[in-house]
Amino acid sequence: MVMPRSLLTPGRYPTPRSRCRSARGSLAAVVALSGAALLAAGVSPASAAPRVQVADLADSSALVMTAQIALKRDDCGRAAADYTAAARRLSDARVAERAADVALDCGQYQLAEQAAARWQQLMPHDPAPLHATMRAALGLYQIDAARTAFERWLQRSVAAAANGAGSARDHRGASGRAEPVTPGNAGDGGGAAGHIAQQVQQVADESGVAATLAMLRGVRAPPLQTAPGQLALADLALDGWNYREALQYAQRALSAGAARAPTQMVIARAQAGLGDAQQAEAAATAARAAAPKQQSFAYADVLLLLGHEREAQQAIETLVAADPGLKSQAQRRLGLIAFDSGDYTTAQKQFAALLGDRNSAAIAVYYLSAIAERRDEERTALRGYQLLAGTPLESAARMRAATLLFKNGQHEAALQLLSARNGAGPAARVEAEIAQAQLLSDGGEANQALARINDALARAPGHPDLLYQKAIVLEKGGHTDAAIAQLESLYKARPQDGSIANALGFILADHDRDLGRSQKLIGAALRAEPDNPVILDSMAWLDYRRGMARAALPLLERAFRLDQDADIGAHWGEVLWSLGEKGKAREAWTRALIADPDNTSVKSAEQRLGAPQLLAPGSGTSI
Repeated sequence: MVMPRSLLTPGRYPTPRSRCRSARGSLAAVVALSGAALLAAGVSPASAAPRVQVADLADSSALVMTAQIALKRDDCGRAAADYTAAARRLSDARVAERAADVALDCGQYQLAEQAAARWQQLMPHDPAPLHATMRAALGLYQIDAARTAFERWLQRSVAAAANGAGSARDHRGASGRAEPVTPGNAGDGGGAAGHIAQQVQQVADESGVAATLAMLRGVRAPPLQTAPGQLALADLALDGWNYREALQYAQRALSAGAARAPTQMVIARAQAGLGDAQQAEAAATAARAAAPKQQSFAYADVLLLLGHEREAQQAIETLVAADPGLKSQAQRRLGLIAFDSGDYTTAQKQFAALLGDRNSAAIAVYYLSAIAERRDEERTALRGYQLLAGTPLESAARMRAATLLFKNGQHEAALQLLSARNGAGPAARVEAEIAQAQLLSDGGEANQALARINDALARAPGHPDLLYQKAIVLEKGGHTDAAIAQLESLYKARPQDGSIANALGFILADHDRDLGRSQKLIGAALRAEPDNPVILDSMAWLDYRRGMARAALPLLERAFRLDQDADIGAHWGEVLWSLGEKGKAREAWTRALIADPDNTSVKSAEQRLGAPQLLAPGSGTSI
């Protein structure tokens, strides 16, 4: 059961997905490989490069050493620059590989592009350098260049597999490394056809869904035309908020012979997202018929996506009455339905009953802690969140615990809780800096948040996620002109990045600046992700600012159905209030406060409109 975005997402400006993974390799390994290059007088086993002067070799070895020292000091920019400079001087593919890895991990995508090119020069038949080239291009949001590298990566992977010459690093799929297409690691469908789904998911995990989906549009590589390839694209389009595109890929997957149950569930979810209840329910029924055991809750889950909570609850209760073995899965769903409706007493009972179920204990503890938090039972909430260390919910629990501590004035403890762990790589450190800056900004400490982001940028100059977050912090701190200037600079460098176009368009609309340009920006973002609730909300808010409240209303209703985000609920309530529908406005704000009891957008809307301030539901007995 997927947890509702309403509980786990940070709000209007979601942090871009990390495009990095940990820089691998120890200092000893890097020193060893640079030493080997020195002893070999610069001659790589992969190429008969000319001899390099001893002084140059000494300088190159020093660069490798200073790069590793800089990396240990969290100076990403210096580390990536020195590794890349060493790679240019030395004819050792391992140095070039390390340079590419570090630059990618540090968000230094132009340096990564250079290091990957050098690595490819030294290893012309290895697919791995092309994978790095693709990641660098995606990091720069250069979609055409990324597409070319992806196609070449696939071709070279197939060729390497056919020749039995895949590189050693290509077989480390479990650690996130690029894998060649081989019969031995193929999924359903065998060979390239089966493995393509893993490759698509790998790229999306590394570089983000939106960029990956944009890159794969128009790719005609044979593996992507197979049933597993089309199903992988359908899943990607679903995650990328493009439901009609997901339907097209899913239908092609069915025609190509894809497994019916998962493909029909993609169709069901896409149709539900589009609001076509009849088609969604029919596809869910087909999915369950194809795999009755695995898809027992298909119909009920689609009802939830359609916003038909009462019917979904009845369907779940009917299922468990017929098959008691489904009880724990049913209780998870019933608990979430109750939680999302603000019925914390019922939610508490459902989740408490799951504490003894090994597969459900973590999610039960999480929601019991969230219920305690909403009831102002802070010690109980914090104890529960602490219990989730080492589970898949640890990150979400740490964020909730940090927010609770910060709200109670324990700022240092809250920030420490969000700090990167000892030994964490550059990507994890950047994520931690962004999380801490968000916490400070949301807590009214915009100057401290900005100082933290600027410090991180000094160590990772030009990192797009940090630059984006800086713009958001500036806007929240009241520095509208500076925020717009920051986003304009980002947009100029990354005109195809929908998250930047949407953020810039929304800020322009929210501050009544150049509404015509705002419409163009938000419209461009919406064309790429036509079902993204955040972008739908931006377009609705623009309509509202232009005096078109009636046009905004259906967009907001749909956006909130897709994602129970409190900021969207705040806008929905304000538009309803402006239309004189005050009862419905209060209902929308109440639902927003259930999603986020401390949401400031709801309170701001109430104050602007002179509406009585609502209190979030939350009173009840202790858990």
